[in-house]
Amino acid sequence: MWITRLTRQIEQLAASSRLIYSLAALYYRQMVQREAELAQIGPEDRVLCIGGGICPYTAILLQEYTGAEVTVIDNDPRCVEQCCRFLRGRGLDGIGVQFGCGTAVHCGDYTVVHLALQVSPREEVLRRVLAQARAGTRILVRVPKASLEGPFQCERRVQHGTLSNVDCTFVLVAPGPRTQVAV
Repeated sequence: MWITRLTRQIEQLAASSRLIYSLAALYYRQMVQREAELAQIGPEDRVLCIGGGICPYTAILLQEYTGAEVTVIDNDPRCVEQCCRFLRGRGLDGIGVQFGCGTAVHCGDYTVVHLALQVSPREEVLRRVLAQARAGTRILVRVPKASLEGPFQCERRVQHGTLSNVDCTFVLVAPGPRTQVAV
């Protein structure tokens, strides 16, 4: 996907330049602020960001805006290594970073789960999160422009600006894991 490649190139540049990092962070600031308000994230929350990349802007800004405990997972081991180095270099050791795949994620300990735009396969990851999350977990899903939401249409959403490749972010509330009833 071209947007994933472009994002990775921007993050590579941002990781080595504070100026480029600051300029790229401007793209995310208002979007993340809206998402934090939509999901009503506060300091008591534990947030899992699925898909963080080298410069986990969303995780950094969510922690900054809300005081929540934030963990990032990414399925690219090189990204995880670079992300850890990036966060340490900026004194942001409070954000956890782990290698992992969204289709195998364990999100039962989190109150908020955020799916990055580039997460793939999106519907499979979202189904996994919905099936495994505790009841009441808020799940933020970024939707690209010119995309249908498929089976996950939702009333609660925030629209993003015309200069963004993200159309909107919607929030779902997990019903909780299904329990089997013995007969």
